[in-house]
Parts: sequence; structure tokens; C-alpha cells
Amino acid sequence: MSSSSAEAPKGRLRGLGFVLPALAFLVFLLIVPMVRMLIMSFHPVDEYGQALPGFTAEQYRRVFTESFFSEALLHSVFVALVVTVLCLVLGYPAAYVLAHRRPGLVRTLLLLAVISPLLTSVVVRTYGWSVLLSGNGLVNRVLVGLGLRSEPANLLGSTGAVIVSVTHVLLPFAIVPLTTALRNIEPNLGRASLSLGAGPARTFWRVTVPLSLPGIAAGVLIVFALAMGIYITPMLIGGTNQPLAGIRIYDQVSSVFDYPMAAALSFVLLVLTGVCTAVFGGGFRLWTRRLHG
Repeated sequence: MSSSSAEAPKGRLRGLGFVLPALAFLVFLLIVPMVRMLIMSFHPVDEYGQALPGFTAEQYRRVFTESFFSEALLHSVFVALVVTVLCLVLGYPAAYVLAHRRPGLVRTLLLLAVISPLLTSVVVRTYGWSVLLSGNGLVNRVLVGLGLRSEPANLLGSTGAVIVSVTHVLLPFAIVPLTTALRNIEPNLGRASLSLGAGPARTFWRVTVPLSLPGIAAGVLIVFALAMGIYITPMLIGGTNQPLAGIRIYDQVSSVFDYPMAAALSFVLLVLTGVCTAVFGGGFRLWTRRLHG
């Protein structure tokens, strides 16, 4: 046996040694709790919501038949879709500027402005929006001062306020992958398109956008998945009455103490998020195949 063939198994064993800690971390701190939650979701409960021994699918029936839960799931999908579209529309121009800006002070400041929300506590950012959107906050003062309203609007507690605040929280997750994808585009391709007679708009839609599709797909999938389960920002901005699945799960755990119901709703939300992201991913793959013939 040659020395190279003898060293191959040793190399694989060394590689396995590097992977095992992360694998153990994943199994014991993610997989095991999720399996226990799945088992709990099938436990029957008494009149006080306490889990009892046995097996039942009653919690899952309630998720799909009671409007309190089913409407929250549908509203979560709606909010996540709107937030994803807003993050893509707002994030693409910012990513384009960052990708084409030469390294320097201005680009550094722009990059810091983009990632600064990630460096601040989500609670602090959310309370900032609470101040801006309150009855005597800056937004209402501007509306009244411009004569657009005769009295302050009740912005806090509305779905619009939730969408705006969640978009602000998740916008960096769209800008970062978009910036990476746009920076990887060869600049000569755009110049070649312009030299062949295509205008700036056509070059953008026929060259830049298709080549940045990986960044678009990554940003959309990340933002949508995060928006589906977010609950801290909507709860602080819109209150606990917001019909979102994350808030319903929080209520079942902290107020009702019905852990099997919370576990069942959590897994339905997880599956729904997985199905939606799979559909988006399939759509992006079809788009890519169509572009490449």
C-alpha cells in the first residue's frame, strides 16, 4: 500500500475530529430539544393546560380549525411577504451603491450604517420605533405640522407599524448577501452591454439583475424565514393582540401555560416556513435555468 493511500483515512479521521464538536452541539442543543417538543405536541392536556400522559392530535386539529391560530398563521405569511418585498426593494439600491463604491471613508460609513442595526439590541431598536410612532412622537408631529392630519394618528398597534419596524430590523440581512453578489459581477459585462447598444436600464435588467440572482435568493429566503417567526418587535410595537403566530406561541407559553399547544403551533409554523422557502427556492432555480437556457 502506498503512503498516499495510507494517509487518506487518517486525513478523513482528522477532518471528522473537527466536525464532531459542531455536530454534537447541533444534536444536543437543537435536535434533541426539537424532538422533545415534537413529542410534547402530541400529549393531551387537562382543563388547566397541563400536559398528561398519552397521545393525541387534538392540538394540531385546533391549529387548523380555530381561527385564533389559523388566522395568525396566514397573517404571519402576509406580513413576512410584505417585509421581504420591502427589504428587497429598499436593500437592492443600497447594496448596489455599496458594491460599486470604491474603498474609502464614505464606503466604510455606509457599511457601518447598514450593519449598525445588527450591533444594537433589538429591544433598543424597537423602543426607538415606539418613541417615533407614539402619539406625540416625531412621525405624528410631522403629519400634524404638515396639515396631513388634524390630530395624531394611532400608529402603535397597527399592522403598518409592525411591518415598518420589522423591515428595519431585517433589512441588513437582505443588503449583505445582495452586496456580495453584486460585487462578484464582472464590471466588463456591463460595459460590454452598453457598448453593444443596450441602455443603462436594459443593462440593469438583462445583465445586473440576473447575475445578482444568488444574492436575491439568499436575501429573500433569509428575510422571509426570520420574519415568519419574529415576535419581540411585533409584540412591543403592536402589542400582544397582533395576530401573528410567534406572538400566539409566546402567549401559550407565558400566559396560558399550554406547552403542548405551543409546541404544536411551533411545528406547524416551522413546516409552513419550510414549505414557503422551498417554493421560493424552486422558483429561483427555475428562473436561473430559464436565464441559462
